Formats: sequence, C-alpha cells, structure tokens
Amino acid sequence: MDDRAKPNEPIASSFLFRAGVMETLACGLAALVYAATLSFGFVYDDVPQILKNPAIRDWRFVTQYFTEHVWAAIYPGVSGNYYRPVFLLWLRLNYALFGNAPAGWHLTSVACHVMATWLVFRLTQKLSGNRLTAFLAGLLFGLHPAHVENVAWISGVTDPLTACFFLGSLCAFFSYRQSRKGAWAAISLGLFALALLSKETAVVLPLLIFAAVVIQPFVIRGLEALEDEGVTGKSAERFSAALRSCAPYVLLTLIYAAVRYRALGGWSHPTISIGWSAVLLTWPSVLWFYVRHLVVPSHLSEFYALDYVRHFAPGPVLIPLVMVVVAMLALYFAVRTLAQKKAAQFAVALIVVPLLPVLDLRSLTVGDIVHDRYLYLPSAGVAILLALVLVEMGSRSSERSSESGRRLHLFAMTIAILICAAFAALTVLQQMQWASDILLYSRGLESAPANPTVRDNLANALLEADQPARAIPLYLEVISANPGFWRSNYNLGFAYYKTSNYPASEEYLQRAIKIDPSDSDQYIYLALTELHMKKLPEAADNAWLAIAHNPHARGYHSVLGLIYEMAGNRAGAKAALEAEIAGHPDNTSAAAELQKLEGTPSGP
Repeated sequence: MDDRAKPNEPIASSFLFRAGVMETLACGLAALVYAATLSFGFVYDDVPQILKNPAIRDWRFVTQYFTEHVWAAIYPGVSGNYYRPVFLLWLRLNYALFGNAPAGWHLTSVACHVMATWLVFRLTQKLSGNRLTAFLAGLLFGLHPAHVENVAWISGVTDPLTACFFLGSLCAFFSYRQSRKGAWAAISLGLFALALLSKETAVVLPLLIFAAVVIQPFVIRGLEALEDEGVTGKSAERFSAALRSCAPYVLLTLIYAAVRYRALGGWSHPTISIGWSAVLLTWPSVLWFYVRHLVVPSHLSEFYALDYVRHFAPGPVLIPLVMVVVAMLALYFAVRTLAQKKAAQFAVALIVVPLLPVLDLRSLTVGDIVHDRYLYLPSAGVAILLALVLVEMGSRSSERSSESGRRLHLFAMTIAILICAAFAALTVLQQMQWASDILLYSRGLESAPANPTVRDNLANALLEADQPARAIPLYLEVISANPGFWRSNYNLGFAYYKTSNYPASEEYLQRAIKIDPSDSDQYIYLALTELHMKKLPEAADNAWLAIAHNPHARGYHSVLGLIYEMAGNRAGAKAALEAEIAGHPDNTSAAAELQKLEGTPSGP
C-alpha cells in the first residue's frame, strides 16, 4: 500500500500522511485515554515503594541501587528477586521533582507509555516500510487495555520503562543492520544494558536479535548488501549470521547475570516450595489467560483467582491446552496469508519471547501468578500483527473490482476503527479501579474472592480511610478461614491499636510474631501498645527487638525514648532520641522531644 497521498485524495487523508502527523496522533491518543490518572493517588505498592522508601529520598543512596535488590531499603535482611537499579533511579528522580504529590508521578508514567507507543510506531515502520501500518500498530498498542495496570499504577511503570529501552535497542539494531554504522550498534547495546537494569525480563532480547537476523523482517539496503554481509537465503548462513549478531548481547547478559548474582546472592530465590510438575500442569491455564487478555482485554483486575494446578484434571489442564493450540493454529494460518510474512513472523516472536521469563512460576508470589502488566511487550507484537493484517486487507481492495474493492477497504477501515474505539473505551473504564485502594481491592475481591491478601488489603484501605468498623470484620474473616495468615493477624493487631483496644491489639500482634518473627513493625506497635497499657519493661524489650530487626527504621528510637521517659530513665530516653536524630535529622518531633527533655525551648 503506497504511503504517499494522491493528488485527488481528501485533504484529511493528505494531512494524515504528512511527516510527524501519524506518530503525533497515535501518541496523543495514547496520552488522552490516561488523562484521568493524573487525579489518582498512590495505591497498592506505591505506599511502601515510594512514600515509605528511604532509599529514594536522597541522592547519597544511589550507589546502593546497584548493590542491593529493589526492596532492600524497605525490608533489610530479606532476600529478593528484583534487581532494578534504573527503576530505583526513576523513583529517585520523580521524588526529587514531585515529592509526595502523585499527579507528577502519574504524568511521567503516562509520558513513559507515550514514548513506548512512539517506539512501537518506529519499530513497525522499520519492519513494514509502511507508515500507515506503523500508525495503526502504534495506535493499537497505545490504546490496548492490558496496559492499564502499567500506566494507571505508578509502581507498574517498570514495564513501560523497560519497554522503552528494549524497543529502542531493537530499533537501533535494525538501524545498524540497514546502515552498518557502528554508532547504532553501540546505542543498541547501551539501551539493552539499561533495559536489563530496569527489569530482569529484558534478558530475552538476544533471542529476538537472533530471530530478527534469521527471519530478516527488516528492509536492508538490497540484495547486494545481503551478499556483502555473507547473509544469503541459505538457512545455515542466516543461522551463523544470527549467532554473530546476538553474541555481544549474550556477553552483556552474562555480565549482567554476574552483577545480579553478586547483588542478590543468587540469580533468583524461589518464593514457593512447589515442584516443576505443578508448574508444567499450570502452564496451559496461564498461557490461555494471557491469550484471552491479549485478544479480549476486559474484566481486568490486579488480582485473579488462577492458582497452581497441583494434580492433572481435564478442566484446568486439557481445556486451556486445547484452546492455546487452537490460538496457535489460527496465528499460523493468519501469518501464512500475509504478503509481509517476515514482519509477521517477527511480530509473533515479539509476542512469545517476552512471556518466557514469567513462566518461571515458582519465583512469583503465592496466589499471584498472572498479571496483565506482563503483557506490555507481548502486546506490541499483537499490535504489529493486527496492523499488518488490517492494512493488507485494505491494500488488497485495489486488486479487486471497483465495488468489491471498496467494500473490502471499508470493511478493513471499519474493523480498525471499532477495535481502536473498543480499546479506548475499555482503557478509560477499567483504569478507574486504580483511582484509590478501596476501588482497587473492591474490584480485586470480585475477581478473586478466595484470595486472603485481597481481603486483607481492602481492610487496610478501609482502615486508612478511618472506617475500622468495616475493616475489622474483614480481618476476622481472613483469620477465621486461615488462622496462620500473618498479614491479617498483624493488621488486625494494628487496627485494634488505632481504635485503642489495647488488650486485643496485644493479642493479635503476639500471634503475628509467633507466625513470623521477621517483621520489625509488629514489635514496635506491640511496644506502643504495651506503653499505653503501662507494661514498660515489656514495651522496652519489644522496642529493642524492633531496632534489632531494622536498626535504621524511622521512629523506632523515638518510641524507645518515650518508653524510657515514661519509666523515668532520662539518660536512656536522651540517648534513644539522639540516635533517632542521628539517623533521621529531619525528624522534627524527635528533636522537639529531646529539647523538651533537656529543658530548652523547642522553638519560637
């Protein structure tokens, strides 16, 4: 299909084909559908990862981003699987710009998604050589509802951030293959390094580089250039060229693996004690989940009821397996019908390859093994493939008789418009659940009613909204069904503390400690509870236990100082408050308490 506007084409069509118009329109619409998110607050993991994360509050912590896992400052001493220093740099930069004002954070998240949309446009243009295909691919990607979690949730920006470096690296590689300029190769490798340091799933890029050279989906300078590079139509020569092309990326991946291993104390740490047989039995339902959400992205949620399949059964194993096979066959025949088969084959690789890391289900959280955010990069492949199909359908209209050709062209345009309109509507509607924690967990409870974490989180949100009468029964429901669920025991103890029911608070905090003694906050709230109950020796002991578990936590030494002060130990209180101020110079309440203790005025 010719990109150039014909003299007798409508003015609107001529305008659309002007330089920069299509990409601007695609990016603008991608931003517009997320305009409402600028009014959203911090939700879910935003609270610990942003509002309670000391590592993003000062530039002096930046070196630690490269030597520890992403949660190290929040949960010290606990092993982690996420090595993402560039993501932490992103958080630090946003905090420096916006502090605790969520609107700015949401603005940069939308901007990151817009950049990824532009890169999908550029990548598609390189694959197809057609700006209309690129425009449609960028539009479908930018509007795809599966991205709601990534864009509307601030902490979900890891995937758009990684995608920008990942897709940028691919585009630079294609530019290198077309121009043979070493600068493009260096840029591609540099962007790949940043992608690896943003999220570990970027390790699959060498596979896509290999696939790109084998498939040769991009427009190179002509057959003469192919012969100069030693890449002919023979499979063995393409395979050899692909190995040479991906070798620098593999080497960079090995360097990253060594750095990651040193920082985390291993490549990854399984979070679930479960065998590979259960993982294999669960794969069909997981894959079918992702197929459905790529094609029909409705009824989205942060939480889903899908869990491990521990024993073979037709329902959870055979039925989704058959559906996945049917989807694969449909994909195969769709690609075969296209004139741009190579571009379509690469689009399929872009769908499949980025999903490979998330099939390691043992490294994911119990009851939390599927997420729409994992579809961010695969949806780029879907958008490219769908754009190729629709544009080719419209192009074939010129090969038919006037009437049938017009009908086919109109049909292709109608399908494209309907899909984009449906995607936009679903995105606008489904992002609203991310406006607040109460909305998010209420939706989560609908989609995963048996998930204790969702019920517990909803109770936390209600407690935060000063609705303890609604929160406490939810905690009790979780504990009734699962007495050993640490989070609800701890949170119920905290809820009773906030409502001044100190005996009940003491009971449930002590239960939580027996279930899992590793968390430091449970000791400090038990200390505060016992302070109110005038159990000063027990309160001091628990304050010291909290400090032992997390020596640098904000406010712990202040609590110890209050306990000592109530016990009449002025020297101990003074030492504790001085330790608090030394670790947290901005703690004005501790400074005021110390001045009061020393008998000096606290200020004008």
